[in-house]
Amino acid sequence: MLTDWEHWLQAADAAEFAFVAGGLLLLAGGSLYGFLRYGRLLRLVADIPTARIRSAPQGLVQLEGAAEWLPGPEIVAPLSGLPCVWYRYRIDEKRRSGGRNQRRVTVAQGTSDDLFLLRDETGECVVDPDGAMVIRPERDVWYSASRALASGPGGGSRWGGGRYRHTEERLHAHQPLLVVGEFATRRHEGADRNERMRDLLGRWKNDPTIIERYDSSGDGRLSLQDWERVREAARTEVEREMAREETPDAVHVLRRGGPGTQRVLLLSTLGEAQLLFRQRLRAYGSGLVFVAAASLLLWALTVRF
Repeated sequence: MLTDWEHWLQAADAAEFAFVAGGLLLLAGGSLYGFLRYGRLLRLVADIPTARIRSAPQGLVQLEGAAEWLPGPEIVAPLSGLPCVWYRYRIDEKRRSGGRNQRRVTVAQGTSDDLFLLRDETGECVVDPDGAMVIRPERDVWYSASRALASGPGGGSRWGGGRYRHTEERLHAHQPLLVVGEFATRRHEGADRNERMRDLLGRWKNDPTIIERYDSSGDGRLSLQDWERVREAARTEVEREMAREETPDAVHVLRRGGPGTQRVLLLSTLGEAQLLFRQRLRAYGSGLVFVAAASLLLWALTVRF
């Protein structure tokens, strides 16, 4: 068998050999990319411990919880019309490409960028899904003669034959979700001390009660010394007011990191153990394909030249 291949490689013309070598090169390059990509995700998930939202550190974290809607209108997937927290869809049209040959051409597609919540037993955070890699969402594919949106899987066939192929992926509310991304806590601090001082002094400036209390000369006017006493009283009042306030509300946000970070956002319906198993299979499988394709390419070049 190997002898036959050796003879073919030696006898093949330049175009045939270039086609085979190019195919092996593309296969090796694609599998190497897959190995590096899946291996990176494998290391990220394996190396980052799962945190709780309330005590999560700032920066790259891994969280597990349930997806929920933010207050306001529900997010609705455009093809099926089903409520969800995230969706991605594509419509492919079957077109002739010369003679009897046909191919599918994408005529419409879109991905949700609406915010949603992730909630665990300790708290909740806002998830910005822009740029997310979504693993194992719920997926529907159906075919129909119409391109119309919101026809739904029930409006067509699941076995092909229609002119249009509709593909939709969704994450649903209350669905368990594992998320890896950049975590940041934003606090609403309210008005600062100086702003509160200016506001309070502005109200006291024309208040007859304040003027009467701090007017040392009794002429209905506040001297510079009187005004310093007013400022000191205002400062004390502001300090007392701020001390009585509760701790400012914190809003936790999880998104894809920016420049200088890992720039990753992973949303997975698989648990950590299942996700690690999946990524190992993909990474090691891609690595084996790369070794095989690279070895075959090297052998072919050696036989040829």
